[in-house]
Formats: sequence, C-alpha cells, structure tokens
Amino acid sequence: MLALNTLGHYLFLVLQSYHRSIPAPYLWPMSYLFFKSLHIIGFVSWFAGIFYIVRLFVYHREAWDMENETGKILRAQYEVMEGRLFYIIQTPAMIITLIGGIGMLIINNSWLTQGWMHLKLTLVVGLILYHFSNLRQLNILKKGPSSMSSFNYRLYNELPTLVLIAIVMMAVWKNLNGLWLGLVLLLVLGVLFFAAAKWYRRIREK
Repeated sequence: MLALNTLGHYLFLVLQSYHRSIPAPYLWPMSYLFFKSLHIIGFVSWFAGIFYIVRLFVYHREAWDMENETGKILRAQYEVMEGRLFYIIQTPAMIITLIGGIGMLIINNSWLTQGWMHLKLTLVVGLILYHFSNLRQLNILKKGPSSMSSFNYRLYNELPTLVLIAIVMMAVWKNLNGLWLGLVLLLVLGVLFFAAAKWYRRIREK
C-alpha cells in the first residue's frame, strides 16, 4: 500500500508539472529512471516467460505421444502451467515492458529519429507477434498434438534468444555499430543453437 501511495504521489507531481508548465529539472531525470527501471523489470520477466513457456510446449508435445494414463495427466498439468504462465506472468510483463519503453521514448523522443531505434522497434514488434504466436500454440496443444514436433519447438524456442541479443546490443551501443556486432553474434549463436539441437536429437533417438 505504501508503494502504491508513493507511486500515486509521484505521478501526481508529473501531471502537475505538465499542467502548470513549470520546468521540473529534478522530476524529469527521475521520470526517465522510473520508466527505465520499469522497462528492465518487465523485459527480464517477459523473456523469462517466453523462454519457459516454449520449453513447456516441448514437453507438452511429447506428452501427446504418450498413449497412457501418464500422458493424460501430464497433458492436463502442462495445460494449466502454460495458461497461468501466459496470462499471469508473460502478458503482464509484456505490458510493463511496453509502458516503460514508451515512457522513455516520450522523455527522449530524439531517439525516434535514429536508425538503431527504428530497427529495435521493428524487433519489438516481431517479439510481440511471437508472444501471441505462443498463445496460438497454447490453444493448439490444448486440443491435440501440434503439427510441430518437439524438435521444431526447440528451434522455435531459440528465436527470442537471437532477438534478445540484437535488442540488447543496440540498446547498449545506441548506434548501428552495436547492430553489426549483434549480427555476428546472432550468426555464430544461430549456427551453434542449430547444431546443438541436432546433436541432442540424435542422442535422444539412440
């Protein structure tokens, strides 16, 4: 309750400074740090949810290949876990991430004229689409086995890792130099992830 009261008072001061058109030299730096903290907290939580839910899809898909009572129990458990993760953790975390990011862009709107930000926002849009593709896969696995194999889900799980690297590199460097370094890392890690997934598949099939 104390935290909510403090946040409410802080937002009141921000709105008051707008209304009175009074410069707030101390308020705006605090506003930026507030939105940045919110963005980081949401970002970390969002990616944690994304990584975990697709791992659950892997096990859920494998459970559909188990034609016994154990498979039925596992499928019911995974369905509950996926639903709670998506609606209670992953989606709220996405919203918090977007609120924090939009707040920072309002304060530093000059970023919107820079190429690295355009690319970063494009990746964010792609990540949002990936987020809702998780919901689609969740609903498919509720009804029956997906057309995607557990191996394909493992590859699907690596996509946000590559996006994460690109976004972080550009956010830290704040120029296209970070993008080129990020692309090299993306290429190297992409090859390694694919090779590791193929190796793991061969081991499981033995």
